[in-house]
Amino acid sequence: MILSWRQTIPMSFTMAAMVVGFYSMLMSAAGEYVQAAQLIMVSMILDGLDGTLARALKGTTQVGAELDTFVDMTSFGLAPAILAYQAVLKDFGAWGFMLASVIVLSGVYRLSRFRVVDPYRGQRGYLGLPITTNAGWMASFFIATECGRIEQEWFSLDHGAVAALFWSTTLVMLILQVSHVRYAKPTKNPIVFIPFSILMILLFTKSDLAAAAALTLCAYGFWYAFIHPFFYRQHLLMEAEKEEVPVRHP
Repeated sequence: MILSWRQTIPMSFTMAAMVVGFYSMLMSAAGEYVQAAQLIMVSMILDGLDGTLARALKGTTQVGAELDTFVDMTSFGLAPAILAYQAVLKDFGAWGFMLASVIVLSGVYRLSRFRVVDPYRGQRGYLGLPITTNAGWMASFFIATECGRIEQEWFSLDHGAVAALFWSTTLVMLILQVSHVRYAKPTKNPIVFIPFSILMILLFTKSDLAAAAALTLCAYGFWYAFIHPFFYRQHLLMEAEKEEVPVRHP
């Protein structure tokens, strides 16, 4: 199969996202947890750009769509699981291994079902929480706790109330990934996209803004996972009502 330049450009972003996800795993293995989390976010940006470029350049391919699934599994299924295990869960023995495995298995099932039941590849919304939401939640929280800008003893992922909140929320997100809850495709409206992009850039600074940006992204992930479906359901009901044809009685 010979690719045109219209197809090569977006696919190069897909390949870059895969390499960055793999590099995140290497950083986790080396104990560089902040860098590993940052690389997950970089892969997320590249993963978002490849599809946008493919549609803009009219260079979509079946191969590119399949590659995108493998990127999702690598960068947003395996990389967060390895980060979580290396940074925290390995100290909890079998329970830690089981939770890390659940992160992987939830992602595998979610992406396999996505390939089967969604011919629109997420362009008309998602069945189940997108895998990028949990990956972004975990990566952002790791950046906030590991960047060294918040030094309180209670702000930790291995003990205390914050740890309980993080891991319980992560577990519920993993359940939502394989649920039948419907989610809208995240908007590309500049009012939302520009501030979101600024927050992503701030994650790579060494100021207090990095921790603040990370916590803000965590809050967005929490809202999207647990609150957004109620608004989206109301939207779907309203759209269905508009499409109903009134019955005329004689």
